[in-house]
Amino acid sequence: MITTVTLNPALDQLLATDELAVGDTNRTRLLSESAAGKGIDVAKVLRDLDRRVNATGFLGGDVAGIFVRCFKDEKIDNYFIRIKESTRTNIQLFEKSGRRTELLEAGPSVSHEECASLMEQFKKLASASDAVTICGSVPAGVDKDYFLNLVRTARHSCRCVIVDTSGEWLKLAVDQKPDLIKPNRKEITELMGREKADDAEIIAFGQQLVRQGVPYILVSLGGDGAMLICDSGVWRGQAPDIEVKSTLGCGDSMVASLSVSLSEQLPPEEMLKKSIALSAANAMTFETAHVILDDYKKLLHEVHIEKIER
Repeated sequence: MITTVTLNPALDQLLATDELAVGDTNRTRLLSESAAGKGIDVAKVLRDLDRRVNATGFLGGDVAGIFVRCFKDEKIDNYFIRIKESTRTNIQLFEKSGRRTELLEAGPSVSHEECASLMEQFKKLASASDAVTICGSVPAGVDKDYFLNLVRTARHSCRCVIVDTSGEWLKLAVDQKPDLIKPNRKEITELMGREKADDAEIIAFGQQLVRQGVPYILVSLGGDGAMLICDSGVWRGQAPDIEVKSTLGCGDSMVASLSVSLSEQLPPEEMLKKSIALSAANAMTFETAHVILDDYKKLLHEVHIEKIER
């Protein structure tokens, strides 16, 4: 059993327009509308892999019904806490040129009582889970102590904990030594306190985190693949050459893969290969956080993994 936590989910609307005219009227067409948020997207991909998954977090407002229907359709066990304020809506606007513009709402504010209800629920879920993933942004009302307690509870209750967040929340999570973090290049350079860093500097920093007690650091590099840093070495994997339809949900697909690999105690090179292949399979579809298993199985044979440091 894997449990995913999404503290700040979003209704994702994907819209298309010929060309965005700022300050003018724009006509769009709806491409898709789906219940989303990083942890929810992880749960969707896990269901594609036929894994049983619990999903929890905060959910409220008129859009909540869309999420509930999604969980039912996807066969995701729904343990979300209902809140008074409304879950946010995010808009992804695609132009013919391929340029993408994001309009992201800040999200609701959750009360002390709502936070307490989620923590009580989460303690039960974590103790029954092989792995927990805590993903995405944090709504107003969730303070640092609460987030620390969430990661700490997961660490004490189940075998594998993955955190995929950014900024100050990633710094807090690292202090609690989760089993794996999955920053992209920008997120890890922010964690380093730098504006830019080359691969050698990122590797050195990742090795430092491993020595401090974070067993796995996976750095996603977009179209350039990913690096996995752990105590037995550093591996780099190159993404296969594919026709990319959408990169939305690719990082979450990696987290889904890693949560399975960690729970199955796979070797690092296998963990990296599977995560890159699943991410690439997601990029081959326009549907966010869903993969075609035949694509995934084919791509597994096309991902090149190289050990670059011992």
